[in-house]
Amino acid sequence: MTDRQGEILRALVKEYVASGEPVGSQILVEKFSMAFSPATVRKEMSVLEQMGLLSSPHTSAGRVPTDRAFQLYLADLVNLFEITLNQKAELEDLYRSAALQLDQLLKTTAQMLAQTSNFAGIVLAPNSIGSSIKRIELISVMESLVLMVMISSSGAIYEKKIKLERVVSQEDLYKISRYLNQNLKGFELGDVQERGLEFLSGSLAELGELSDIGTAVTQAIVYNPPDQTIHIEGNTNLHRKIYELTPDRRKAERIITQLESQDYIASVFERMKNLPQVGSQVGLEIDGEIMSGITILGKGYTLSGKSVGALGVIGANRMPYERLIPALDYSSQILSNVLSEKSNIEMQGNDLKVSEIEITARKELPGVKGRHKEAARTKRTT
Repeated sequence: MTDRQGEILRALVKEYVASGEPVGSQILVEKFSMAFSPATVRKEMSVLEQMGLLSSPHTSAGRVPTDRAFQLYLADLVNLFEITLNQKAELEDLYRSAALQLDQLLKTTAQMLAQTSNFAGIVLAPNSIGSSIKRIELISVMESLVLMVMISSSGAIYEKKIKLERVVSQEDLYKISRYLNQNLKGFELGDVQERGLEFLSGSLAELGELSDIGTAVTQAIVYNPPDQTIHIEGNTNLHRKIYELTPDRRKAERIITQLESQDYIASVFERMKNLPQVGSQVGLEIDGEIMSGITILGKGYTLSGKSVGALGVIGANRMPYERLIPALDYSSQILSNVLSEKSNIEMQGNDLKVSEIEITARKELPGVKGRHKEAARTKRTT
């Protein structure tokens, strides 16, 4: 591609993003002060169409960019977009006003990205496998069902229900929790998986008759860890836009069904978390799926220099890239800084009593709410 063709393509994509209408040569020459005549621009646009970068709707003499054109546009310009002082101030205010709890911080970030793009904002929370254990609590739910609550050094809270082979009292679960905290605190789950649990065999004797339960719980936490959380905001806008931009309703429904899979979205953003800059996937490039007209932008964020998650946007090709890419980049920086600061100080959640964690973690579990209220009434009357 020549420099002139590149200039025309960039201008055409920019105009199409702004207007949503096929772009003609006259508009490009006048709006972008090009040093070429409309005839020259039309000739180059024909060449770009032959290269698979532009297409011609039947009802218009103008051209629209293809998925390949958006790929080149984003790859070429991603480093040129700069965040404005107003955007910086808005993002800094947003993070200052957000709650200190990590889940709320990530949810707020996803909401901001959804509002900025008018599509779906995505934040992939730190994976439990790479999380450093700060605290573990075991809570009796019903009979032999136990809720494990793990707090990581980043402030992430992971929950997992574990079915035991026999009923264990809450008092005994406290003992097992203390054992787990004494022996696993500071370890990453992934490191423990690689190392194996043999290093715990000597200390299991401390649990006495509870050693079998301690072993079962430890194995469940380490080898079947909690699922990764993904925060998605703005799905309604995304679905509406897909229906608007995809004439074939069955194809639109296939795209939406694919994008409704949290496992699928998590896998896409998991691959983006190590990117040093904002990355993009457009159309057919997205995991081999037929996603014509869809663009995914993403970038990782870190904890003490280590990539732990990703944030981004899923939307149509026509997105406000000049505003969105700098917002993504700067949000990644701020989120990384906040997480690193939180990991170096005592977080609010670390001083919670077990009863307080129990209230938070169990409030939505079936059959628990009534038991908890009854226990609270008993406590007040004693």
